[in-house]
Amino acid sequence: KMTVLITGATGLIGQEIVKKCHAEGFNVHYLTTSKSKLSSENNYKGFYWNPNKNEIDHKCFKGVSTIINMVGASISKRWTEDYKKQILESRTKTAQLLQDTIKMHNYKIDHVVSASAIGIYPTSLVNYYEETTTEISDTFLGKVVKEWEAAVDGFKTLGCKVAKIRIGLVLAEDGGALPEIVKPIKFGAGAAFGSGKQWQSWIHVKDL
Repeated sequence: KMTVLITGATGLIGQEIVKKCHAEGFNVHYLTTSKSKLSSENNYKGFYWNPNKNEIDHKCFKGVSTIINMVGASISKRWTEDYKKQILESRTKTAQLLQDTIKMHNYKIDHVVSASAIGIYPTSLVNYYEETTTEISDTFLGKVVKEWEAAVDGFKTLGCKVAKIRIGLVLAEDGGALPEIVKPIKFGAGAAFGSGKQWQSWIHVKDL
């Protein structure tokens, strides 16, 4: 039976991935910073980590062939200087901790699928950006995604095949961006984003 390790398993996308894995008959290991959230069911096992202190239960990798990496602080909170640091390090330091632990205990992981973001692309009303685009946005999010993807590429040195999924707005009925977008509309104050002319790249959580 295939075993998958998921980081960020309790988030909107992570929860859907867990359901999908179970539907396919896969075992799921997940990492959590909360010791009270450690499930020990046969097909759903939790392992403790604290990336800020470089702590991780290395047994989370036991029998795992694929890592699905969805961890990262939300970008939809107020960006203080402290929080901006958290947005970046919750993505880069976690990738480094996973890699260091795999190396130290000599685990063999075949595949790593990691979240990334379309924030890496510059803003344009006319250009269409694809994976082959080399131009990088000079915004804070552009910098974050560039460093995030560089950190994730470190898995390649461990012999893993790496895929980075550049995600845009994720829509779901009961989470993600949609409920927030709907709020002002319910109060009769709905309006277009910005000028209303810009593109908005979105995906439904089940398609993702």
